[in-house]
Amino acid sequence: MGAKKLLTIDDWLSLPDDVRCELIEGDFVYKVLPSFAHGEFQRRLGGDLNPFDKKSGGDPPGGWWFASEVAVIYGNRPNGFIHDIAGWRREKHTQKPQGKKVTTVPDWVCEILSGNKTNDLVTKKWVLHEHKVEYYWVVDLDSEIISVFKWAEKGYINVADAKKGDTKSLEPFLGFEFNFAFLFGED
Repeated sequence: MGAKKLLTIDDWLSLPDDVRCELIEGDFVYKVLPSFAHGEFQRRLGGDLNPFDKKSGGDPPGGWWFASEVAVIYGNRPNGFIHDIAGWRREKHTQKPQGKKVTTVPDWVCEILSGNKTNDLVTKKWVLHEHKVEYYWVVDLDSEIISVFKWAEKGYINVADAKKGDTKSLEPFLGFEFNFAFLFGED
């Protein structure tokens, strides 16, 4: 029996637009429908990030482009991820990323764990590290914890954690205090 043929970025790009699928290490991985809590957290975090989604300056300082559910292609090996939320620093990326499948590597990624936790916690994490994504946030809705990972030469370093009930700033969005009770669904 021969080795399994890896799917390519071209295979992924040829899928119809309505197919919610990621290309992870040469395999299609279909995304599960998010829960209400997943969608609520994603929307609330996106709202909290609005002050940063502008040109630099202001209070808190801006300087980011953000998108949710954007598909990003990660070079040499066949990987294409649909991130819950991703951000690009305007100082590094003077033009807003374009297209349905973005080729510009983000500076910050947030994944909200759902059906395929292993991919988010292991495979994606190493692909993002390989492409020098500076910050990787992982949100565990079941435990109500956010873990903040920062790029370092040998692997991501956990620089902060926050739990429901905390109110604090997290890298790279210093200068703004996130209310984690609100983010995790409290009114």
